[in-house]
Amino acid sequence: MKKSLILLILVFFVTSAYAASAMSQWQKGKKAYDKHAYGEAIYYFKKAAEAEPQNGDFFRWLGGAYHLNSQYQHAIGAFKQSLTLLYGKNTESYSWDGLSAAYEKSGQLDSAISSRKKSIELLPNDSDNFSVLSRLYISNKQYDEAITAAKRAIELKSDNDYAYFLLGYAYRKKKQYGESFAALKKAIEINPARAINFVDMGELFYEIEDYDQAIKAFTKADKLKPGDIYILRYIAYAYRLMGKYDDAIAAINKVIALQIYVGVGITHTIISGYPVVKEMMGKGPAKRAGIEAGDKIIKINGESTKKWNNEKINQGLKGVSGTQFVLTIERKSEKKAINMTVTRETIIPKEAATSFGLRSIAYRYKGNLEVALQDAEKAYALDSANDWARFSRGAAYLDQGQYDDASKLLAQVKDSPRARILEATAYAKERKMKEAEDIYTSIPEEELSPKNVPLMNDRMALLQIFKPIVREHRDKARSFAAQGQYQEALFELSEALKIADEIEAEAIHESIFGILRMNPSLSGMLPEEARKHALRGEMLVKESNFEQAAAEYTKAIRIAPYAARLYYNSALIYAELKKYSEAIRQMKTYLQAVPNAPDARAAKDEMYKWEFMMEKGK
Repeated sequence: MKKSLILLILVFFVTSAYAASAMSQWQKGKKAYDKHAYGEAIYYFKKAAEAEPQNGDFFRWLGGAYHLNSQYQHAIGAFKQSLTLLYGKNTESYSWDGLSAAYEKSGQLDSAISSRKKSIELLPNDSDNFSVLSRLYISNKQYDEAITAAKRAIELKSDNDYAYFLLGYAYRKKKQYGESFAALKKAIEINPARAINFVDMGELFYEIEDYDQAIKAFTKADKLKPGDIYILRYIAYAYRLMGKYDDAIAAINKVIALQIYVGVGITHTIISGYPVVKEMMGKGPAKRAGIEAGDKIIKINGESTKKWNNEKINQGLKGVSGTQFVLTIERKSEKKAINMTVTRETIIPKEAATSFGLRSIAYRYKGNLEVALQDAEKAYALDSANDWARFSRGAAYLDQGQYDDASKLLAQVKDSPRARILEATAYAKERKMKEAEDIYTSIPEEELSPKNVPLMNDRMALLQIFKPIVREHRDKARSFAAQGQYQEALFELSEALKIADEIEAEAIHESIFGILRMNPSLSGMLPEEARKHALRGEMLVKESNFEQAAAEYTKAIRIAPYAARLYYNSALIYAELKKYSEAIRQMKTYLQAVPNAPDARAAKDEMYKWEFMMEKGK
């Protein structure tokens, strides 16, 4: 009995000692955590968890430190371990939150969403939890689900401006601009000091091509969050599209000034309390000195870097251009620490390629082609895979008469109407007119916005080159019509219309409709390719996908601009999209083509309704 009691007392004291040791390690970890020394915090939290492996809270803190140190897979493991040990509702929800965040950072969005839902099951009335779920759905491009989650967040907390922001963002992605505007307006009313609310309002205006309002919103965001590269760049984009190139250059100059710094050209992370080189930036001074990714920097100018936070590390690496200092590093392949002398210099990161490319284009439209070429070459040297670098260099080469080089560069810029126009121009300048026409006519008509000033300038320059071909098609059409070969005439006019400017397009339309008025039955002709697009549009209407349906009908009209019914159906689709001015334009074109159509009265009545809706501002 006495031996058992002694053994029990010994177990009690040993257990208590382990618990005290674990708590001591946790306290040290918490102190490092609060100082943002996450590598050091990880070390102590691991010690605490090893000393008391049944304490799920230690694993939760370890997961948080791993997460903030960008070690997301380790964070996932620690949070999962904590969930096998925790039983308190609030504490368990914290671990689900952390697990969700780690999954999100590692790109595992489905797992992040399911983990967040587990947290919501435990705390179903937490508005912020639903906001995070909405954001995750947005990242996963599940916009309907994001809207539902954001609305629930607002139900739980009516002044949750972040939820209104997310609601506006999701609606914008669905191109429901009225709903997006209302939600973002509410977000701004609740919290006019949050810059992101104005940023997204600016993006909304930018997307609907109201660039003046976009700039006003971005400018307000810039005042709330001065020096934000993203905001300043958007201001530059908007000014460029408006044709205000000096303002665009002024904005992008601010961006470039923020991107350039004096340093050694590395990025780093903190592991086990020391900075470790994460990535080399080009052929900067660190690379030239022999520094490699994975090197642990244990001293800067003889001073130990152990427990330094990011701010202090950056202060040690940056300084005055031309000054030298010594880095002491540990490398896995070396037995001893190595001292390396590095000279600080001005660093232009490859991310600045976008800025130089954008500035190059602004200078190009101002007519300063020499500076435009210099900036384009700078952008391309920084990052040859950057679309702005490729576009600006291609544009500069086009202006220099290097047409083959220009077309090759511009072809690499995908999904860009501005690149397609300049690429077509390069081919046209080489007299490769078939290639030029094919590239130009591949651009969706809805992307040729008249509000985009530089795009329109480039387009008009290309259409000037096409004028002789347009004239040739129209001459052939007149010859065919004179011989009574109206189908052939309509084909030639259709081809001319594809590459005609607005003035000629109006005259060509009149020629087409003149033939149709004499031969109404021809308006029912539909080439196979046009029929395919029309049927695709019809199916999309049944799915209520009006945006894509409009695009399909636009393609059909481009192939067969004499098929009157296409204009009628297109008008109805634009009305569903609440784009009433475009709906009216399409319906007027229908009536021009077949003024005596049986449903002409109904068509006119529809236009009256749409005009009323425009007056009401709906």
